[in-house]
Amino acid sequence: MNTRAKGMMMTLIMMISLLTAAQAETAPAQELPDGFCYVHEVIPDVILDIRYAGTHNFVGDVIDGYEAPYAVMTEKAADALKEAADELRAMGYRLKIFDAYRPQSAVRHFVRWSQDADDMRMQAEFYPEYARKSLLVDQGYIARNSSHCRGSAVDLTITDLDGNELDMGTGFDYFGKLAWHGAKGITPLQEANRLILKNAMEHHGFRCFEHEWWHYKLIKEPFPKKGFNFPVK
Repeated sequence: MNTRAKGMMMTLIMMISLLTAAQAETAPAQELPDGFCYVHEVIPDVILDIRYAGTHNFVGDVIDGYEAPYAVMTEKAADALKEAADELRAMGYRLKIFDAYRPQSAVRHFVRWSQDADDMRMQAEFYPEYARKSLLVDQGYIARNSSHCRGSAVDLTITDLDGNELDMGTGFDYFGKLAWHGAKGITPLQEANRLILKNAMEHHGFRCFEHEWWHYKLIKEPFPKKGFNFPVK
């Protein structure tokens, strides 16, 4: 092989290497089941704060099934969420997601935790009204069969265009009446901020959970009776 041919071969190898590296950077973290997608690929400016992939959550530990801080949803739910995001962006807001699809292993982790009366590390921030954690299951804050496992539920808030959260009156996963829609004890501004989110989500096919201002579920979900247990990674 002459010098010119060798040079062309080296250039081709370098181009292939660069293309492969670029593809690796943009490739999804895993092959998802049919009908699912990564939300950030549908809504590029979404902010992800996936709490159960870290320790800032009501348990205080990384939750089973969360191997990476991504939001996964059914394609149908993600498309509807994009419509809500587009509407909110036109008003000067962005979406921030705390949780979306949730593996069944995570739900089992929550239920086990609720039975451990000695672990009260996160009570002050997340459940100050409850001295008995088991009541969180009894009163529906922790579901044994979560709609999140079907891939069409999402926990979220809104921010300004710079990523600063609007004041909603409580933080995410606050278990208590202050987090309810129509709660007494929050300010008119906090109530108005909740309504901005609620109106946009309901306008695009989602239904709220009355006891959690952050939780919404697609009404016409594609898997209404099927839960999933693949990890988030």
